[in-house]
Amino acid sequence: MYVVYCQSGKEMSVVRQLAEKDITAYAPRRLVMERRFGKWVRREIFLFSGYVFLDCPDLTPDTWQTVKNCCGTVRILSRSQLSPTEEEYISFLCNGGHALGISRGYISDGALHITDGFLRKFEHKIIRYNRRGKRATADVTIYGRHYEITLGCEFDVPPATPLISSGAAKNIP
Repeated sequence: MYVVYCQSGKEMSVVRQLAEKDITAYAPRRLVMERRFGKWVRREIFLFSGYVFLDCPDLTPDTWQTVKNCCGTVRILSRSQLSPTEEEYISFLCNGGHALGISRGYISDGALHITDGFLRKFEHKIIRYNRRGKRATADVTIYGRHYEITLGCEFDVPPATPLISSGAAKNIP
């Protein structure tokens, strides 16, 4: 997998142009909840604005020429492939070309616990969360640089913890 830098806002255009030329490319997107005129609405946003990921085993001169001739492409970031760990992260973030959905979780003792969704695999990488903004931020490394990705997350009420008293378990509401 290789990373191509393109003009911001032209990511999906570059992906479509490459698909027409039989080159698999992705521009990872996420769904987030935003307040618009007092109501929560879902919005689709690019995870890495200005970046397109090529899913090809080798970057041949013909492939690079094809990529370079796409309208909106600026340059390739590196002629070396991503490391296996980074490639696994990015492949997971690309989600087969679909936008990443909104995860669900709860806060217990100041820590965010993910119960469902994409962030469940990256729970150990979460560095902060915003309950009011319905978002959580995780740390991802690409080409040795750390990037923070913010994903949508809805917060539930933490599950009731049983109270053990004199041998009987009770739920506390």
